Amino acid sequence: MVNIPFLSKSSDGNSLGIDIGTASLKIVEISGEKEPNLENYGEIFMRDFAGEAPVKGVKGSLAYSSEEIAEALKHLLKEAGIKTKKVYFSIPDFVSFFTSFKIPAMKEEEVKSSIEFHSRQYIPLPISEVSLDWFLEDGKEGEERKVNLIAVPNDVIDQYREIAQLSGVEIVSLEGEMFALVRALARNNEVCTAIVDIGEQSTLLTIAEKGKLKTTHSLEVAGNMLVKQVAKAAEIEYNEARKVIMAHGVEEESIRRAAASSLSSLFSEVSRVIEVFEKEEGGNINEIIIAGGFSLLPGVLEYAEEALDKKAIRKNCFEGIKYPEILKGELERISNSHSIALGVALSKMDKG
Repeated sequence: MVNIPFLSKSSDGNSLGIDIGTASLKIVEISGEKEPNLENYGEIFMRDFAGEAPVKGVKGSLAYSSEEIAEALKHLLKEAGIKTKKVYFSIPDFVSFFTSFKIPAMKEEEVKSSIEFHSRQYIPLPISEVSLDWFLEDGKEGEERKVNLIAVPNDVIDQYREIAQLSGVEIVSLEGEMFALVRALARNNEVCTAIVDIGEQSTLLTIAEKGKLKTTHSLEVAGNMLVKQVAKAAEIEYNEARKVIMAHGVEEESIRRAAASSLSSLFSEVSRVIEVFEKEEGGNINEIIIAGGFSLLPGVLEYAEEALDKKAIRKNCFEGIKYPEILKGELERISNSHSIALGVALSKMDKG
């Protein structure tokens, strides 16, 4: 697990995961550790609470201001009756940087300085302006080792601190959403799994094996591009086009034609990344999980299977979580949108 170290502390009691997305804010509260219980969950659509996002689609920025997000979070926590004050935030891929590289064999006390030195080649900001965290993949003594590194701009961390302060909650940890996705959707998978999380602002392609992240890529083609193409073709507003595409998906021929270039570009890039991974790692991706809010588009699984020539599925992130049986249908419905919030809430389990 990766947490920004200086914002990670012990927490007792329930665990509240919060996912601040472009379109909505999601929360999941769990109790217990080895056998987690679902205590609560909720979602609020930001456009309904604060109007249209002023910075929609801007890389490196949250879509709404700290004040708007904090007001929405306070409202959601109050409506859900949540008392937990210690929270786990996920950090979207579009406001962070992730990279992998190898370092030569060295003594453990030399690893930190070596990683910081090598990271300058991969992070597009001065090291003084970001916070770094990483984990080393297992390797044999005396051999080079692979480093998975995440860098978060300090001003992004400051914004999360401000949101927490304005909301009256305390940050236990900040975690890149790619780690939360693996924990939520592939925590019990022994096979090599690719997770394609299609969000409003970006698509996150994450590959995991035996419940551990192997690599991740942020792809620029995402749900908003599909919506914009449909809106242009049908000469309608963005919000109306979003409703149309979510209702009819790519099963509707006119929508499929309108969004063809973005869909083709998205899955061509997914296919390229998978091919490179399989070649370099010498293994096969056995399962493709389509996740995120736009994974619910009718026909998207069939499109993915055809484009990737692999089996594509949706996964219920609440499998293995205890909850009242009456909630089964509802949780299956919201799984794709709440997987990151659940995954980051489950990070408490990794701390022991």
